[in-house]
Amino acid sequence: MTKILVLVTIAGAALAAAAAAAAPTLTLAASARSVDYGKPVVLSGALSTQKTNQSISLESTECGSTKAVKTATVKTAAAGAYTTASTPIAGTSYQVTYKNATSPVVAVTVRPLLQLIRVARGSYTAKVTAGRSLKGKRLILATETVGPATKPVVVDSVSFRAKVPAKTRVRMLITAAQAGPCYLGASSTVLRA
Repeated sequence: MTKILVLVTIAGAALAAAAAAAAPTLTLAASARSVDYGKPVVLSGALSTQKTNQSISLESTECGSTKAVKTATVKTAAAGAYTTASTPIAGTSYQVTYKNATSPVVAVTVRPLLQLIRVARGSYTAKVTAGRSLKGKRLILATETVGPATKPVVVDSVSFRAKVPAKTRVRMLITAAQAGPCYLGASSTVLRA
């Protein structure tokens, strides 16, 4: 009787260990850790069971929120691999789930789009595009000169005037402190004054 009890206990422990070892796991990676506003990021990974046609749920948590939202459901392909794209409007954390398995969290940060338009000599218009309002944030007109440096102009309005020597290279900047916490700092393309 003791031998049978020992055998049942050993067999039960072996089955429990096998079941625990067979618990599926997920991987998740992003094609980029930061993207420009409006650009997608490709999220991919694999299911450890390597089964095809399994439903993987993608969940996202936007900056400023603690609630994860189901963003997409994707099916696994050969070797349990999956791929999907997402376009974050602000800094976003992603995680995938399958049954009771969850992947590690992958964070993707977002840069707002800045555009500097030269309207006339010494007159400019700045445009900031982001998923959330950045109204009231300060922009900086930065110059790149070969000669003496020109003091940066802090811009509080969309249209502004700035005294900049002719043919000086200028661009708009928004610092991480002004764009944050949900956006990275960013800069526009360079123009000639």
